[in-house]
Amino acid sequence: MLINNNDQLKQFLVKSQKDNLIGVDTEFYRVSTYDPKLCLLQFSNRSQIMIVDPLNKKIDLELIKKILFSKKILKIFHAAYQDIEIIFNLFGKIPEKIIDIQICLTELGYPNSTGYAEACKYLLGIKIDKKNQFIDWRKRPLSEEKIKYACKDVRYLPDLYLKISEKINFDNNQKILSKHKNLLDINAFKKKPERAWKKLKINETGKYEMKKLKELCSLREKIAKKINVPVKKIISDQQIRSLCMKKIERKRKIEILKTVKSITLRDKLLKNFIA
Repeated sequence: MLINNNDQLKQFLVKSQKDNLIGVDTEFYRVSTYDPKLCLLQFSNRSQIMIVDPLNKKIDLELIKKILFSKKILKIFHAAYQDIEIIFNLFGKIPEKIIDIQICLTELGYPNSTGYAEACKYLLGIKIDKKNQFIDWRKRPLSEEKIKYACKDVRYLPDLYLKISEKINFDNNQKILSKHKNLLDINAFKKKPERAWKKLKINETGKYEMKKLKELCSLREKIAKKINVPVKKIISDQQIRSLCMKKIERKRKIEILKTVKSITLRDKLLKNFIA
């Protein structure tokens, strides 16, 4: 159901507080800007699905805030990092009571990257069609097809949580709490250039590699923010990994740099980075 007025949102808040839990998902667009642009918020409780259009100026964002930050309501996500990043960018803080289904699935022996459709199939026996996941969510009006797709993305999150609860005791479960630690760390979402390297995994972790990784990730972050483009438009993660490797020859690194789209970054690296 696409919410058209604040009264509907208030009713959903009351019902969700009684249920004590909601599923949460977001749809966003991050192809051309540094920060992702929030285009849609989806909520589900045990009996309702609500689609909220944050681009609709009639919708009171304070009501959305009350839902997301209510201490009475458990917020259930799947692969939560980008959703929480969006929420943090919008409100400057992150929800306290959260559960990430993808993280919980690792406790049941599933791979780290188990998708939402796979989770629904394995745990609920429900098939989810994710064929049209690359949608430009900025376009208005929202088609019926888009609304249906958005509903599917959030519909089964409460059911997945309840199913997992049959197998995992969440009460003071330190192992689960520990795995959610990064999602509750506000510093992880502040996008400080000096912390940018933490988002990128590298196989070689010697002093040379780590020094170069920190320098290059910080530089990429600063340039991307300044010209308002996604960081990977400046230089890809794989290019960074290659440039940080001491064992890769200088000639090869220069060849890699020639493919870097950012002239500013390319020139800086050619002068100061290639060792």
